[in-house]
Amino acid sequence: MDGLAETGSSSSLWPCTYDVFLSFRGEDVRKNFVDHLYTALQQRGIHTFKDDEKLERGKSISPSLFKAIEESMISIIIFSQNYAASSWCLDELVKITQCMKLRGQIVLPVFYDVDPSVVRKQKANVGEFFARHELDFKDDEERVKRWRTAMTEAANVSGWDLPNIANGHESKCIEQVVECVMEILGHTASDATENLVGIRSRMGTVYSLLNLESGKVQFVGIWGMSGIGKTTIARAIYDKIFRYFQGATFLHEVGETSAKHGIQHLQQILLSELLLLKDLRINNVFEGTSLVRRRLNGKRVLIVLDDVNHGNQLDALAKSHDWFGAGSIIIITTKDKQLLRQYNVDKMYKVSLLNTDESIELLSSYAFQNRLPKSGYGEIIAEVVRYAGGLPLALKVLGCSLYGGGMIEWRETVERLKRIPEGEIVEKLKVSFNRLSETDQKIFLDIACFFKGKKKGSVIRILRSFSFTPVLGIRNLIEKSLVTVSKGRIVMHQLIQEMGWHIVRKEASNNLGKYTRLWSPDDILHVLSENKATEAVEGIWLHLPIPKDINVGAEAFKQTYNLRLLKIHNASVSVAPDDLPNKLIWLHWHGYPMKSLPASFQAERLVCLKMQYSRVVHLWKGVKLLHKLKFLNLSHSQKLVSCPDFTGVPNLEKLVLEDCSSIIEIHPSVGYLKNLVLLNLKNCKNLKSLPNIIRLDNLETLILSGCLKLENFPEIMSDMNCLSEVYLEATDVKELPSSIEHLTGLRLMNLGYCRNLTNLPTTIGRLKSLRILILSGCSKLEKLPEELGHIEILEELYCDETAIQSPPSSITLLKNLKTLSFHGCKGMVSQSWSSLFYAWLQPRKHNHKPTSLMFSSFSGLFSLRKLDLSDCCMLDEGIPSDLGCLSSLVELNLSGNNFVDISQASLNMLPRLRILELVGCERLERLPELPTTIEEVFADNCTSLMTDDMGILTNYKMLQRISFTNCVGLLQNQQTRDMATSLWLHLFKKCIVKSGHFSIYLPGEQVPEWFGYKLNGTSVSLQLPNDWYNDKFMGFAICVVSDQETTWLSVHEGYLQEMPGISIEFTIKSHLRRSTSCLMNIGFVGTNKNVASDHTCLAYVAFEEYWSMYKNHLDTPNNWYQIDFSANSLRKHIFLKSWGIRLVYTDDLQSFTS
Repeated sequence: MDGLAETGSSSSLWPCTYDVFLSFRGEDVRKNFVDHLYTALQQRGIHTFKDDEKLERGKSISPSLFKAIEESMISIIIFSQNYAASSWCLDELVKITQCMKLRGQIVLPVFYDVDPSVVRKQKANVGEFFARHELDFKDDEERVKRWRTAMTEAANVSGWDLPNIANGHESKCIEQVVECVMEILGHTASDATENLVGIRSRMGTVYSLLNLESGKVQFVGIWGMSGIGKTTIARAIYDKIFRYFQGATFLHEVGETSAKHGIQHLQQILLSELLLLKDLRINNVFEGTSLVRRRLNGKRVLIVLDDVNHGNQLDALAKSHDWFGAGSIIIITTKDKQLLRQYNVDKMYKVSLLNTDESIELLSSYAFQNRLPKSGYGEIIAEVVRYAGGLPLALKVLGCSLYGGGMIEWRETVERLKRIPEGEIVEKLKVSFNRLSETDQKIFLDIACFFKGKKKGSVIRILRSFSFTPVLGIRNLIEKSLVTVSKGRIVMHQLIQEMGWHIVRKEASNNLGKYTRLWSPDDILHVLSENKATEAVEGIWLHLPIPKDINVGAEAFKQTYNLRLLKIHNASVSVAPDDLPNKLIWLHWHGYPMKSLPASFQAERLVCLKMQYSRVVHLWKGVKLLHKLKFLNLSHSQKLVSCPDFTGVPNLEKLVLEDCSSIIEIHPSVGYLKNLVLLNLKNCKNLKSLPNIIRLDNLETLILSGCLKLENFPEIMSDMNCLSEVYLEATDVKELPSSIEHLTGLRLMNLGYCRNLTNLPTTIGRLKSLRILILSGCSKLEKLPEELGHIEILEELYCDETAIQSPPSSITLLKNLKTLSFHGCKGMVSQSWSSLFYAWLQPRKHNHKPTSLMFSSFSGLFSLRKLDLSDCCMLDEGIPSDLGCLSSLVELNLSGNNFVDISQASLNMLPRLRILELVGCERLERLPELPTTIEEVFADNCTSLMTDDMGILTNYKMLQRISFTNCVGLLQNQQTRDMATSLWLHLFKKCIVKSGHFSIYLPGEQVPEWFGYKLNGTSVSLQLPNDWYNDKFMGFAICVVSDQETTWLSVHEGYLQEMPGISIEFTIKSHLRRSTSCLMNIGFVGTNKNVASDHTCLAYVAFEEYWSMYKNHLDTPNNWYQIDFSANSLRKHIFLKSWGIRLVYTDDLQSFTS
């Protein structure tokens, strides 16, 4: 049985203050039946709520009474003659039935002196009372309808008809009621599911999938790997709601029972328990199926089918919704998700593994009989928890085996687990493997031994080369809960992986040479050095964590006739084996030691050949027939002097020769590889030419970056619809052929840092699919062709550090352009060393000044979101007056220019602007008026700004981050401090709820008085008070003062560089001996000059922004008792003088801002 494990304290899905709530009409039964019942319940220790008789009836029901109903496990309703006359009683009844349906509350009706059918159908005096209610409450008809519905629902629940019990003797009836309550409470109290670690949230999730109010039949599936707690969760739900059905049964281990005793045995149990038949006999499955369908068709039942593993079990027990009465619920637990899909289960829940805190708690509950771990065992517990990987079954088994053991036993157990998995756990997990097809078993073992953690796409490619069906196979493994896929990678629980290893060992009777798969480095090194590998070996995966010299015997692979997979990485072999197996399909030998492939290696089945960093000089000579070869990677093989002849490799899809620096030319046969998708020749520094003709119909990506001697791009003879990306950066290409117009599918062209490129062909305007064009660093490129404006789909254009002085007027036609960057375009062409030397000798005659970049207009660029005109020597008049027409602009960078006043740019007309950078505008005298959407302003090293300029920032309610590093006009004085405080409070009051965080960075050396904790040092620790977290906690206010000797890096270090800044690291240590960390950016700075004073960063981080990352995995924040704060820039060390920290609550918000 799956299970989370029992611990020492009880928890339920909802808090229960009372065991029983009594609902009754006081004047009918208070002084007789109810008093006697209440006394009997109290005497048995049953905590019962009975309304105070002094409360006046007939008025609205009090909230405290509603609360008492909600917090009771059981409600006993005493229906008497005048119960329906009281609106108070009826309101109680509505609330009780709501709790019955929504909270799983148990309802027990007692029909004191009234017939159940009269109550149910509201006849006789009950009907008269309702007729009166309809008159009295004619303005609130819905309320009366709710009363009627509630009375019908409550009367439908089986209870006690007092006149027909023991001749109407009240004492007998009370005795039966009390015994029933005791049975319910005893069942609940003794049930392990109420005391399990991690059960509450998982049970709550499943419960939320059920709709107890619905009259529909519901099928709900709970699935997950063995031992994860499926059965336990189903049991918890069953125990919570079984009383609300006309019949209920829990069939344990359906798959195993079916195999041992037959499905008709399960049918017999099902019908016997639901129909209360003791001597039912079923002769065969067909008879049983017919009986289930006919006898349960009109009955509201709850059925749990535990651990179903085959469709024939559902066919015989619960095949269809129409087999059961309205409101029935069928819960199925299984390891097979596909089974649930096949039978159209309405809702499914995948059970998650326990988090670290839950795992520690569960392990401790078994190992120490206490939820908290024993002192001194923290590290060893962490090792066991890591091994168990959140699997409840493993934690339970290991906890029990470690109970009573000392530290030595714990350590020996951990060491043994590293070598030999726990047998009980393996056998439990192996059940799923045994039910796989032969192909899926092979896929599973390959993943367990070789591919855990690898990218799913790569694994599929490898498995497909073995003629497996990997897409279907991996899906089957996922649905059998043997693997998962996370972030595109194959994930397998460590214990399931060890189960796979165990199977391989057992099949070979622990003979290493006969393992079908070899994955352990020690085992592989032994087998290869001793030539012990046999024909049984199918795969060898040797991936050493660090480089190591190894010994491989000359005949290491002589007997491995069936080897299909060989990977060797980080293993240095002085002499390679004489032969390689001809059945190899996937060969990956990092650092292959030989000058060529063995002559005897036919490689007719080879699909992939990877030999990065090899010593290969000539891979093969002449024509080699490799019709199945699809992937060839010889990157970083710097001794490779020639590119092979690929005439006999017609199906090659990927060719990677990156950093093969000895290659001078590419074999002409490459130009005719019709199936080639990727050609990567990056950093082939001596490559001088490509084939003159390229007819690569399926080529998608061409990478020639860093081919320093490559001067010409080949002619394109016909349309290449598939080629979408071309990388030519840092080549010696001087011009592109006009035939590039045939690259009809091109989406990205990177010509960055082609320093001899002087122009672009006009035919570039015919590249109608081009979205990204990178020309940055082309320092001789003086202009762009007007035809560029014809590429209407262009989205990104980078022209940083070019000699362009004025973009073409057609640039305004680029209506889809989203990013435009001209950073560092000073309009001066790079000069030769001789001309620079001559200018130095005669500086007055050759006074070369950079010219300003000039834009004529921005009209038409309605999609532009990011504009970078930084470091372009621009003057005030350099910005077109229609800048305000950029209605989509989000980021604007004008840093490093010669502006004095840019108010004429009408930045306030930009309706979506969020980020403005003015870093290093040393002549700028005042900040411009900005739009209300502005969130971040960087004005570092704007040395002409004065304190008065900061005041404008209080107008912007969306502002989150401000940086004024080295603004000498803001040197610390009282006015600056007042303005900083004003800005801080403004941001705090207006941004705190929406933004979650904000920061101000400016000259200053003092921590403001309103920070409660003042500390010194580069990093500080804060001890949290007990119960520091409550619903009113908002977040952290932080102040950091940095030393004036701190040097910051420039915002701009290239168009692909990120902005540097400060980060705060939160390290929160919990009482459960674990810690979590989080980096929060709270302030960006942007100057590389020595600052003139100390600087202060004032920041606020909302706790919700931090807690949201952990609340699904951790308990209450009150488990945390310490926070460690530290700060580092992204690139350099910084020197901090002092800290200020304040925990902010809603109660002190008023005083904080006053």
